[in-house]
Parts: sequence; C-alpha cells; structure tokens
Amino acid sequence: MLGAEQEADYYSILGVDRGAGPEMVRERYRRLMQQNHPDTGGDTRMAALINKAYAVLSNPESRAEYDSRLFILERVAEGLSMSEAVIRDMQGACLFCAQPHDYGPNDDLVDVSCEHCGSTLQRVEDQPEGSSGQRAVERLGRFMDITLFTQHPQRKGFAARTEDVSLRGLRISTGCNLNRGQRIRIVSNVFDAVGEVVHCVAGQGWRAQTIAGVAFLTLRFARPAGVFVSRKI
Repeated sequence: MLGAEQEADYYSILGVDRGAGPEMVRERYRRLMQQNHPDTGGDTRMAALINKAYAVLSNPESRAEYDSRLFILERVAEGLSMSEAVIRDMQGACLFCAQPHDYGPNDDLVDVSCEHCGSTLQRVEDQPEGSSGQRAVERLGRFMDITLFTQHPQRKGFAARTEDVSLRGLRISTGCNLNRGQRIRIVSNVFDAVGEVVHCVAGQGWRAQTIAGVAFLTLRFARPAGVFVSRKI
C-alpha cells in the first residue's frame, strides 16, 4: 500500500467531490483532457494523472477500493497505526459501497442505512438469536423473488430467486454473473442485506442460472404494522 504522502487524490485531480456521479466524472475528465492533452501543448505528466484518476473513478470496483484506501490513509494521517486504521475502516464504512459513515462499533445501527447507497448498516452479528428476525426466517418459504445490486450506483437491479434462507445467509439462483468474494446488496419486501458470495457455480448456455451461496454481512428485516411478516410466501 502506498504511504499517505504518495497517494494521489484523484478526486482533486478531476475537480469533483467524493459523491460525484459517473456523468460528472466523465464530463470533468473530458474537459480536463481538452485543456491538458500533450498533442495540444498540455503537460504530459498532468495528462497521465488525469487518465489514471479517470480510470480509477470511472470503474465502480476500483473506485470503491480506492475510497476504502483513502479512508485508511486519512485515519493514519490522524495518528492511528495502520492496523488500527484498517479496523476503523471495517467499522466505519458501508460494507457495500465502501463510503465512510460516522457510526462507531458500539452504536445501535438498527434501522440505520448508508446515506450513499441505502444499504442497511446493521451487521448480521447484531441479530440476536430467537429474535423477530429468526421468526421471520422460519415463516419464509424456500423460494422468494429478490433483487440483487452488484455495484453502486446501479439504476436497476438483477432479478434473482432464493432457494434457501437463514439468519446467516442464503442460496440464490440468478441470471446475473457473480464471483466468489464479491459483495452484493440484496433487496426484497421482507429484508434488506449486504452479503458476500462464498461459493458460486456459473450456469451454462443462454438461459442458464448461476447458483450462489451468500453469507450475510448486514441484515435488516422489514417490520410492517405490528406483524413482522404479513405477506404469505
């Protein structure tokens, strides 16, 4: 990992804030390259930095990784050791979009969502055994329709269907391509969760479905009007 003094601030290079959407990033990149392209007398080093910044910030996965790294380096600059900063990063950032939040490990995160992507911040280990969450799982059938999000921002999710559900995770089938170790957001009318793909078998052929096992990292159940789950599945 680069030291704090070596880490380029790609957001400052492009002149956008950390919440800038893809269109804004793309617009700023094009404008800056028109001004700094070496073929029109621009600075070669600056053009290379602009290209690198755009390559990172225009890719959702590399941007999330970069944001997480920036957060760690900022904590190191504040005086934390690297190991402390990594722990703080795990506790102080959304597990789906990796954007930092202001909640600590001892805060009550029930019904708290990430202000950037909307994912629940309630970690799965905070779901007490025997809770209403357990009762909700017991009432669920094996099969229910859900929606998957593989990155943020993402306008439309991928359709999927559960094959088994527990408080710790679920098995799903979907036409979306998934990879082991990938983090996804799972949305339904019963629960909202962030999970990590722990095993995956890719389908074959045009209509083949991918079968994946997903371990919950965060989990929140809906609580409609006095009854935990009112919809029959």
